[in-house]
Amino acid sequence: MTSSSFHSSIRHALAISDDATIHDFLRQALHVSSNGATLQDRTTVLSNPTTDNLSALSFTLVSVEDWQTAFQNVAEEKRKGTSFSLVFLSVCLNRWDIVRENIEKIWDLDDTIRCILCLAQDIASWPTGLSLSRPEQWAVFRMSGLPEEVFQLASCLIAFSVSSSPCVSNESRISDANNTVDGEAMPEVSNDVVNQQAELASARDELATSKVYVDNVLRSMADSLLVIDANLTICSVNPSLLKLLGYSEDELIGQSPGCIFGEEFAQGTIIENLLLQGAVSGVESSFLTRDGRLIPISVSGSMMQDEQGQFQGLVCVAQDITERKRMEEEKLQLHEQLLDTSRQLGMAEVASDVLHNVGNVLNSINVSIGVVSDLLKNSMVGDVGRISQLFHKHREDLGNYFSTNPKGKQVPAYLEKLSGQLMEEQRVAIAELDRLRENAHHAQQCVAAQQDLAKPSGITEPISVVELLEEALAVNHELLEAGHVNVSREFQEIPQLIADKHQVLEVMIDVIKNACQSMISVSDKQLLVRAKLVPGPPDSVSLEIQDSGVGIASEDLIKIFSQGNNSPKGGRGGMSLHNGALMAKNMGGALCAHSEGIGHGATFSLELPGNFHFPDL
Repeated sequence: MTSSSFHSSIRHALAISDDATIHDFLRQALHVSSNGATLQDRTTVLSNPTTDNLSALSFTLVSVEDWQTAFQNVAEEKRKGTSFSLVFLSVCLNRWDIVRENIEKIWDLDDTIRCILCLAQDIASWPTGLSLSRPEQWAVFRMSGLPEEVFQLASCLIAFSVSSSPCVSNESRISDANNTVDGEAMPEVSNDVVNQQAELASARDELATSKVYVDNVLRSMADSLLVIDANLTICSVNPSLLKLLGYSEDELIGQSPGCIFGEEFAQGTIIENLLLQGAVSGVESSFLTRDGRLIPISVSGSMMQDEQGQFQGLVCVAQDITERKRMEEEKLQLHEQLLDTSRQLGMAEVASDVLHNVGNVLNSINVSIGVVSDLLKNSMVGDVGRISQLFHKHREDLGNYFSTNPKGKQVPAYLEKLSGQLMEEQRVAIAELDRLRENAHHAQQCVAAQQDLAKPSGITEPISVVELLEEALAVNHELLEAGHVNVSREFQEIPQLIADKHQVLEVMIDVIKNACQSMISVSDKQLLVRAKLVPGPPDSVSLEIQDSGVGIASEDLIKIFSQGNNSPKGGRGGMSLHNGALMAKNMGGALCAHSEGIGHGATFSLELPGNFHFPDL
């Protein structure tokens, strides 16, 4: 056997660790008793299950505790031509940057060396940036695994190194059957075996790199990952979930998911949805932390199946929605505060409107009272008393007094004038008293209207919609006649409706009056009164008043029902429409308006629930 062939079968390994147990474990894995053991003690055989040929690989192991000694050994072996093939590193995770820098130094000394990083079993503790410059020359071994796994990984890396080395031909990698090492015959290594070992090493290296990449992805996830196996026990978690719940990985692996999902998982809602639907998204649930706190989460997951469609487990991703829930609660509280403020403003606006209307009425009342008061102060009623005294004084000779006395002769004419004056005073007084009565009644109506709006509902009874519309037209008869409005009717056959007749009638009277006011300035005055059924569900009734008036601008459609929207003469809005909208809402319906714009008229519709009355049933 040539020198190159001999060295292709013996591999020198260097172990760098300050932990004696690591060195002992590696010596056991590589079948090496110590640094000074015989070749037989340092030799083991890796068999390839796919061929009858055997590849004989032997290892020597040099153990050091610090990096400087390691650098010296690497340089010395390189100088002697017996370079190390493998370097085992016990990686201190909190000093990964230093470890990575020192590995690069080793490769600067000898760029053919393969490195095996012995990392902790817990992937969550691995460095986030676990990467090196030569991906084909390093692999990861999780401590503590089986010794056989270390030997297999080392052999694969060495075989990959031999097959990919440009300095060694295939022929030089094959040992002759008659060659010996220290008197021991070495089995022949075929070219196929070497190629297969190289492919195995490449696949193992790719698998290790991929595993590190996937582990890094899982560790970097902000959301919590939970994998449940076919036995419905936890088989994998990521650091985000552990950090959120306060558990360690060992405390959760093998446990029932119920320990972190709580009652909702125990009730089967999440599992049932996953099994029935195959996947769920955005299901709100809660996590139970180690210290007993409930954390609201949004769960998305899917069911895992093998190629035969058999159930393998469940994958769940949970997002902590504590902040979202807090914002939703704040939004709800803010909404309630706004509603309360709006109600208070509405009450203040109603009170202001009532006070304004009542104030106007009181001004008119004060004017009427002033007129009556002045009238009474300046009345000529006192003259009646003086004439009566004069009659009493001349009661014995009234005829002579009226016929001969100059003052007596003026009495009849004065009485006639006084009579006319008193009658005029009476007329004015009566007119002012009537106006005073009307104003007082108006003030009473303003207060009563607001009281009616404050009530949730009035007395309901079966009503005929058609008769009610005819009554509303009759109330506005004088206004329709004075405006020369042409009225048309379109009435469908509608059963009796159970509703508050007074409120429905009041709304329709105000809507018809509003329509007449909108047509004052137009020449063609057309009013269409329509009653129709609106099929549901739910069924409803629509009472419509369509006019040919001035129309409504699109931006004003949402304003005309507002409180205090006082439109100019001939326009829309005002207290009546506002009150009508509130009454419609009290009855469970709505008062709506539609218009194609200015100059195109408008249609007002009162929508009421179809609470029909069938007396024959």
